[in-house]
Amino acid sequence: MPEGWFADTTGEALEVYIGVHRHMTPGERLARVFELGQFQHSLQVANVRSSYRQASEEEVFLRVAARRLGRELMIQVHDWNPELHP
Repeated sequence: MPEGWFADTTGEALEVYIGVHRHMTPGERLARVFELGQFQHSLQVANVRSSYRQASEEEVFLRVAARRLGRELMIQVHDWNPELHP
C-alpha cells in the first residue's frame, strides 16, 4: 500500500502514474518539473494577492520571495523584513 505523498492513491492508480513517467524522456520529465514549479509559483502569487489586495507588484514579489527564502535571507538579500510588513 502506498505511503506518504501517495497515501490516498490506490495501488492501481499509482501504477498508472508511474507508468506514465516511465515512458517520458528525461527532457519531458524535466519539463514537467519546471511546469510544476511555475504552477506552484502562480499559486503563491494568487494567495498573496488575495491576502494583500492593496499590494503593489513589488510587494507581491517580495512576499512570495519571503515564503521561499525565509526572514533572515530576505533581510540579507532584499533588505526587507516580512514581519515589519503585516
